[in-house]
Order: sequence, then C-alpha cells, then structure tokens
Amino acid sequence: MTANVMVVVERQYDYPRPEVFRAWTAPEEMAQWRGSPGWHVETETVTSDLKLGGRHHHVKVRDNDPTTRVTTDAVFTEYFEPDVFVARQRITGDPGIDPDAPLELRVEFTKTGRNGTLVRIVQGPYDPTVAGYHSKGWELELDRLETYLAGHRNREVPR
Repeated sequence: MTANVMVVVERQYDYPRPEVFRAWTAPEEMAQWRGSPGWHVETETVTSDLKLGGRHHHVKVRDNDPTTRVTTDAVFTEYFEPDVFVARQRITGDPGIDPDAPLELRVEFTKTGRNGTLVRIVQGPYDPTVAGYHSKGWELELDRLETYLAGHRNREVPR
C-alpha cells in the first residue's frame, strides 16, 4: 500500500506553553516521558540542536527486550519556540515504517485560557494499515507527558 495517511492527535494540558514546549524539546526532559508504555528512551542517545536546520536523535528501547530498538533521526525544518516545531524524520527499527521514506512530524503548541496549552501532533505519511497503531501510540505517549508534567510541577512548587 501507499503511505498516504497523516495521523493527527490533540491533547489539552493545564500547563503553560513554555513548560510544555520545553518538555518536548529539552533532551533531559524529553527522555523522561517519551515512549509508549513498555518502552523508554535511552537518555544518553538524546541530542537536539534546537534551531532551524538543527538535528535531533533518540533511540526508544522495548523494556522487556532491549534488543528491540527504534531510532529517530530528524532535522528541524521549522522551529519557533514556544509555538511550533516541524521535523523531517527517518525512523529505523519500526516494522511499520519504511526507513527509506521520510516522515514529517509537526507539533503545535497553542495557548488556551490563562495557562493552558493545546498540543496538536501531525505526523506522516503512514501506510493506512499502521496509521491507527501509531495514532494510539501518540495517545499513550501524551498520557505519559501529562504524568511527567504533573510530577515536574510538584517538584518545582515550594511547599
């Protein structure tokens, strides 16, 4: 089949845009939450040159089988902190993604209310047979982001 499906996922957070944007882009923060349940990002593999034309790299590893690894290499084609970033990605190790066909990842951060942020992810193109699986993966990762942000806020608030 032809890869022609874009996955679109949105989630509302009760945290300010700069905080949510930083969680997505700062390597030390991203490594804390990225990956669906049962996966983790190897902290030492995360690199990001946070600018237009900058490169990004990370490796996700299956918790119960460390030999199962998915590598993402990307270049930022847009980078406007804290509003949006777009990256052209090559993903290897995921059987549902052709490593020779680049994907585009667009993540938008829209201010809502006083201190809220709407995150909108658009990624693809995917083969229609795997698009739903990757959409669900993003939903699960965004759950982990919520947990990370809640814990991060609790550490920063003086008691």
